[in-house]
Amino acid sequence: MSLRSWQPPQGYYWKVVVDPTRTGEEPGMFYGGHFRWTDIVLPGWDGEGIPCPWPSGTVFEHIKTGERVIIRRGRVVRLEGEDLQTRLMVEVHNFSKWVDGL
Repeated sequence: MSLRSWQPPQGYYWKVVVDPTRTGEEPGMFYGGHFRWTDIVLPGWDGEGIPCPWPSGTVFEHIKTGERVIIRRGRVVRLEGEDLQTRLMVEVHNFSKWVDGL
């Protein structure tokens, strides 16, 4: 019997790599989950003003290409280039300040 590594179902290529719902050692509601692009960007979201349902600060990574997108104030923003790490750190810092203010 050979061991097969787990693979997400066809089309579920976007993995949550930063989950702002994480607290302490708890993994959060979405961390590690795999989603389709249509789960992240709702059809008609840009034309009809429908906000993205994901919490700000959520970062998705495409498991095949490594492309990353972040949810910022109800919008999906692609992260590219050298400033990727810097932008992620700033987003996490801003989210932490926001949570502290609650």
